[in-house]
Amino acid sequence: MRSLTKIIGATALAATAASSIAVPADARTRHHRYYGRTAYVHKVCRRSSATTGKVAGGVAGAVVGHSLLGHGLLGAAAGAVGGVVAGGAVDRTLSAPRRCYYTR
Repeated sequence: MRSLTKIIGATALAATAASSIAVPADARTRHHRYYGRTAYVHKVCRRSSATTGKVAGGVAGAVVGHSLLGHGLLGAAAGAVGGVVAGGAVDRTLSAPRRCYYTR
């Protein structure tokens, strides 16, 4: 029964890590008309390193991986890798509205 719990936990961790890969925002051009003149507005997005999310996700993933996948180094390492990927994606998703702006 305990091995079934480990398998379910590992599958859930792998599914979370695989489904949380973020796609970078693309630059779009929008056209606005102001009294007969066309102004081109470009969307500019800064890239986030997501350091805070990666660190928090790595620590949380190592703790969860250690308890679910085994009490050795392999479980903690696998959990940390999954946590870093998931934490970085979550951090980028939450900070996306503050990273993009429009310019002429």
